[in-house]
Amino acid sequence: MRALIVDHSRVFRAIWQRLAAQAGHEPMMVESAASGLALLKRQPADVVCVSRSLPDGDGIEFARQARQLPHGKSVPIILLTSSTDKRIHRRAFEAGITDIHARTRIEELFKRIDRFTRERDQPLTGRVLYVEDSVTASRIMIHVMHKMSLDVDHFRSAAEALEAFDPERHDLVISDILVEGAISGITLVSRLREKHPDKTELPILAMSGMEDDARRVELFRLGVNDFISKPVIMEEARARIGNLVVNKQLFERVKKQRKQLYELAMTDALTGLYNRNSLSEFGSKLESSAHRRDMPLSIILIDIDHFKTINDRHGHLVGDYVLREIGEMLAASCREEDLAVRFGGEELLLVLPWCPLADASRRAEQLRERFETLEPAGIPVTASFGVSALEAGRTSSLESVINAADQAVYIAKSSGRNQVVTLTLAEARAREASNDNDGVFFIDDEQSNRA
Repeated sequence: MRALIVDHSRVFRAIWQRLAAQAGHEPMMVESAASGLALLKRQPADVVCVSRSLPDGDGIEFARQARQLPHGKSVPIILLTSSTDKRIHRRAFEAGITDIHARTRIEELFKRIDRFTRERDQPLTGRVLYVEDSVTASRIMIHVMHKMSLDVDHFRSAAEALEAFDPERHDLVISDILVEGAISGITLVSRLREKHPDKTELPILAMSGMEDDARRVELFRLGVNDFISKPVIMEEARARIGNLVVNKQLFERVKKQRKQLYELAMTDALTGLYNRNSLSEFGSKLESSAHRRDMPLSIILIDIDHFKTINDRHGHLVGDYVLREIGEMLAASCREEDLAVRFGGEELLLVLPWCPLADASRRAEQLRERFETLEPAGIPVTASFGVSALEAGRTSSLESVINAADQAVYIAKSSGRNQVVTLTLAEARAREASNDNDGVFFIDDEQSNRA
């Protein structure tokens, strides 16, 4: 950071020197307006901090003269004063002061300037779709964007640009509103915004040499994010382009992080399958869709046989490895529309849309055979399978289907394990009624047989 400090106070300069040294900067220190202006004539600065009171003038007059210098036209100038007088502030801004800061809060000022220069010097990455039919104007703008490390796809006509636009590649669209060809820049904006209404996903910067306030308002109504008048001030163009690209990429990162957090919340970390949160969210949608479309919907509930013994004999790390391998096998066996869920510790569940009960039973048998040949970590593994399905033409619930599949798993366990048992909802209801009449507590029996 090349900071020019114009202040007569040795204490202030010493504190700034210490802060700059800690941050690895070398500030330029002068104590008078004349010295500051002379230095700014010879070399550029990233930022200028000038005290309002100087031995040979004041900071406001310094700013007015600095703005006449080539290196002072666009450099941020911060006036250091504790005054809250609005008249002084007005004079300062009219003279070209960028901002005003209290001299006593030096560390806060330094951190603010350091952050500003770091963000400004951060190289950009991205691609701009640029529409301009003027050779001279396009050459200047392309040079500016290349210096910002941006790639540019330049077109003279809006029609060609519209055809070439790719939302996956382009981070920003810049267009003059009056360009040669069958469609104008205004039409380009309108058509792009129809397809991509989210301004954070597709920022558009319009340009025009026409001083027409009504036209500018109309462009914002059509969906442009920003506007630049021609002839373009290069520093303004850099700032506006940089802001739009950075903001777009920040929004993309936030959306990506939200998606990752959502996936973490909906995915079982060990197996990579969906978790019960996912079943609660997606299951109700699948159930509604099944009733609305009269769609067959089946459930396969899988309980790994003797999983507690695997943990006890080989340790929980091996048990985790077994679950991971089984999870990968189940995920690989699923269709795109299927939902594979880790239902409990060693219980796994498949929700199968557009799959009748008979087909689900066949799939369960195929999975049972694959379990037998899998041998994760060299350990023979089998599983018991329960299969059930929604009843056609009846408003049964997904929960009732899962309960029926659970009963089927219990029967498979009780009958020797490593087998597939299929129960219709009617059969499951009859079995529950029989257990109730016999005074059998089904849950206790199930708990004693699950292992």
